[in-house]
Amino acid sequence: MGRPSWDKTRLDLVRTISKRSVCKHYKVGVLFYRGKKPIVFGYNGPPVGEPHCVEVGCAKEDEKGNKLPAGSGKCRGAHAEMNAITNAALEGINLKNCGIICTFSPCYPCAKELINLGISEFVYEIPYDDERESCLVKELFERRGIILRQIKEG
Repeated sequence: MGRPSWDKTRLDLVRTISKRSVCKHYKVGVLFYRGKKPIVFGYNGPPVGEPHCVEVGCAKEDEKGNKLPAGSGKCRGAHAEMNAITNAALEGINLKNCGIICTFSPCYPCAKELINLGISEFVYEIPYDDERESCLVKELFERRGIILRQIKEG
């Protein structure tokens, strides 16, 4: 058995990072890297000091526990990519030309911010669950020359 590829190594890392998430529905971990060097990571969750969804309930569920539709604006969490960017900013870390690996493909709002950040590629394991938004992200990244690829593990 040989050494794992860098994709596999990074995927193992983001899967572990995603376990820090306190979201009841999605466990998302992300790692920004440059070359073979990890730069910063993040996971989805509420702002520092705010209640955890696993403790107080999900703001995106109705009183019967049914999940509200995407885009309801009720989620108290920030996306993993935005938390990683915040972590980097707090430490004075430049993320231009970084690659990203994430447990999920990006949503459209995050994709726009990542383009402005100057990322070079986005590698993901699980497709975002909104097909229309996924198409927008794919088209946007293609226009900007950003590599978007899915890791499919057997």
